[in-house]
Amino acid sequence: MFNDGRKLSYYLFIKERLLVKIIVYILSLLMFSATIYSQSYEIKFDTLNASGWYGGDNRAGSQRNSGVAQSLTIDQPITLESFAFYFTAPFDSALNGTGTGHEVTLKLNIRDSLGSIIESSEVVVGDTFTGGWVFWNDIQLELQQPGKYIFSSYLVDGYDLNMVYSAQGCDFNAGYPGGERFGKDGTTNQSMEEWGDWSNHPWDSNFWLKGTVLLTDVNESIYKPIEFTLGQNYPNPFNPSTKINYSLPDNSFVSLIVYDVVGNKVAELVNGFKIKGEYDAEFNASKLTSGIYFYQLRANTSKGEIITTRKMTLLK
Repeated sequence: MFNDGRKLSYYLFIKERLLVKIIVYILSLLMFSATIYSQSYEIKFDTLNASGWYGGDNRAGSQRNSGVAQSLTIDQPITLESFAFYFTAPFDSALNGTGTGHEVTLKLNIRDSLGSIIESSEVVVGDTFTGGWVFWNDIQLELQQPGKYIFSSYLVDGYDLNMVYSAQGCDFNAGYPGGERFGKDGTTNQSMEEWGDWSNHPWDSNFWLKGTVLLTDVNESIYKPIEFTLGQNYPNPFNPSTKINYSLPDNSFVSLIVYDVVGNKVAELVNGFKIKGEYDAEFNASKLTSGIYFYQLRANTSKGEIITTRKMTLLK
């Protein structure tokens, strides 16, 4: 038998353990919900058929530091997590190249559509680099406003202290429809920070953007969709697969069909009864050719039939 003091201690011990379990359970539910309902966002453009000068040039009569920039369209609010440009060669001297790489620091400036810098990041590329994607991975930037953003990059001290260069991967057909490429030859780091004299270039840069879609109200977006919506597919442009999000305010019979530009049906993603809620449908276009496609959502709701259509771009 316990005396009163031991009974009280035991009661408090049990109560404390129960409270800890409840807290752990609640935190687990929150973490589980965040994992389930967070949506990745990615735009990758890797059509490689050309390359452009990037970095320092130490040859007589052509000293310069060449930077590159690419604008692109982000079509929904996201947390931007990383960005990459593709380089086709190590960083070596143009005048007395050794065929081996040099350690360099590359700076990325993220700009709004007018060229104003909203975030910066630097990455060190080692002397063993021989070509490939260079990622700036330390970005955690909330882009609340969809629209066009510019990503400019240059070799730090590329004109005077570190005159080595590489080649930045490009597509000379300008195949990325959501933006354009820019270039600049500068003489100081400060000049590369200034946007006014970056000039348009007819190619597109190879780039890779990764992030997470921002959900402003998780409970509302998951459990209580208030209107019939058909979201823009993501990523877009895509290759070969993409996701399409749609919301239903009522229980409905739904069809989601993909058409080519002349109206031929190329895929039926959904055809059946759905309860009200939010859904994702995946479209795999691995057997289709590059081009513009349309996806159309039809739903028979309590307010009658609703039809909406959006456009997407397949780039291979």
